[in-house]
Amino acid sequence: MHRLPSFLSLVAAFVPIIAGCSPAAPDGQVLAQLDGTEITRRDLAAEPQQAKISTQMLLERVIDRKLLVQAARDQGLDADPEYLAAFRRSREELLVAALRRKIIRTLRKPNDVELVQLVSNRPWAFDKRELIRLSPVAGQAAGLPDKTIDTAQLDAAFVDLVSRDNEPVIIDGATYRVIARNAAPLAASAQERLARAIWLEEQINAEMVRLLNEGRSGSAVKYSQGMGPGAE
Repeated sequence: MHRLPSFLSLVAAFVPIIAGCSPAAPDGQVLAQLDGTEITRRDLAAEPQQAKISTQMLLERVIDRKLLVQAARDQGLDADPEYLAAFRRSREELLVAALRRKIIRTLRKPNDVELVQLVSNRPWAFDKRELIRLSPVAGQAAGLPDKTIDTAQLDAAFVDLVSRDNEPVIIDGATYRVIARNAAPLAASAQERLARAIWLEEQINAEMVRLLNEGRSGSAVKYSQGMGPGAE
């Protein structure tokens, strides 16, 4: 005669099955789970790097942000027009940054002749580099501080402007005059590093301009009345 198993024996047999189906604790590349969403080491690596912050602190910061994001979604803010506009702009900026990185990966290295020519064409950034101090002219907002500019970071037109001591210089809407100059020629090793950086930036800009021209020639840009190139 067959007997039905007792209720306790059924429970005892079923408990291991339940335990075997429960979610495993995060390990390896997965550092944590938030409502089933994994947070990995790669996620943390994509976070802006900050000195003197532990992996645990960074992980907690990511979790906090995700919790606040969920709170914002619960309130319907992911449909807010201002958020959507900012999201589109941010996504576009990220794509342009990705394009820039791809351009950098495809560029060849400059040769010695090109670097020597670049140094020769930009003396104000190398042998004749200066640190120029400017002071706001009378009538500017109270407390406006002096500025020090590095000619290595300027283009030829701006260098020509600050080369005339009595010529007013407008920066960020404020007017300044040159009050001091200090020669600061770069050492040979620093010259090479700067020359390579300038060469790289010029190549990136040239490719960006090429892509812009190509895009404009292949796309139909239509402006509203009163808008467009030349419009005030």
